[in-house]
Amino acid sequence: MRHLFKIGILSLLALCIISCDDNDDYPPPSDNNDIWGTTYSHANLGAYPDIYSKYWVYAYETHENPNIGLRISGIYPQARFFSFSIYNDLKGEVIDGLDDVNISPDDSYINPYNVTTNSTDNRFTIYLLKEGTNLSLFPDIKEENVCYFSDDVECVSICLRQYLGEGEYGGVGLPAIEGVDMTTGKVVAAPKAVTSKATIMKDGNFVPLESDKSMEVPFLLSPRGDYFPNNSTDYLYCRTQLTTDQVLTFSFIPAPIPACVEEYRSAKARYWSICIGSVMNTYSYCSFYDRMLEYEDGEKITVAVISANNAKLAEVKNAMQNIPYSYLMEWNEELLDNQGRKISDIITVLYRNILPDKTWQYSMSTMTPTPYGDPYNSITEPDKQMAHKALGEYGPLGTKYSTDEFLQIYK
Repeated sequence: MRHLFKIGILSLLALCIISCDDNDDYPPPSDNNDIWGTTYSHANLGAYPDIYSKYWVYAYETHENPNIGLRISGIYPQARFFSFSIYNDLKGEVIDGLDDVNISPDDSYINPYNVTTNSTDNRFTIYLLKEGTNLSLFPDIKEENVCYFSDDVECVSICLRQYLGEGEYGGVGLPAIEGVDMTTGKVVAAPKAVTSKATIMKDGNFVPLESDKSMEVPFLLSPRGDYFPNNSTDYLYCRTQLTTDQVLTFSFIPAPIPACVEEYRSAKARYWSICIGSVMNTYSYCSFYDRMLEYEDGEKITVAVISANNAKLAEVKNAMQNIPYSYLMEWNEELLDNQGRKISDIITVLYRNILPDKTWQYSMSTMTPTPYGDPYNSITEPDKQMAHKALGEYGPLGTKYSTDEFLQIYK
């Protein structure tokens, strides 16, 4: 089967794994959404976020509230994936977190990320407490649902992530945030929210590199980083310059994803996506995710990236129909960002895997990460650092062609 897609017209086909009914006991969404504040996405957050994800962040100063922890309660959202990550907000270091499948439900409920899809509003409650807190003070607590911060953390933030969430808030509204007195176990008012450093993103360090001009573009494993990383996800990335008369292509076998909820725990990856962002500002502009594409498990897909201003764009589109399971992404380097600057022709391509199986031989988690900066000059162990060598056909390798060369090969 042949396929051709233009990212500009791809629609979000949200995957709903849970069907939820109204529940009068659950606070109205407006009661909780306000305390979480702004919804962050690719449109207002840097660091190359996935276009099909949303983020909410709540932060408070622990030293100004020395005995106060958090109780966070809500309904499992309608989403492919959601998680809570806990950070030392002053440093951006991840200190704890919970993924959806590991969040135990409240008594008499189930975790629908572990069982057959059902229509119950299934509730959960998690706690954020200082290390050493006496858990017996909290009658409803489940030890596996507790995240911790140490006494030297002056400001703590919690990031709620949803991928392919239904509607604005995952179909059920955001969880309630309450304070708890860690010396008595009593519920109190939530501490005053402060602005998290996770939401204050600086522009990318836009420095042209000689390697940007290379016609071979290897994919490397992104370092986990120490600045608000998503600790549930691994990324392969490449950086290159895509001029108006070039076509960048790469092929790979995608990581297998689960066909149903029961396969979530055993899946090689929960979700994968391809995302392209501008090095100028680290914002994302083009993306697609696994189930937007039609392909057979174990078969390669081919992605081609081309300038929207390429004079032979129509011919390239026609040629792509001769490549099985092929997809075209258009990059408009003339597009202006939110500061009125052209997003430029220096791009980063990310291949993202959520919850990759670290024991699978073709998992990107088995690779050695390569630092940012001038990445291709940091390759010292190609068999471990370059995806096409470390992962075989499951690892992409980018190749740039002039448009005429591409047409000669694929027409």
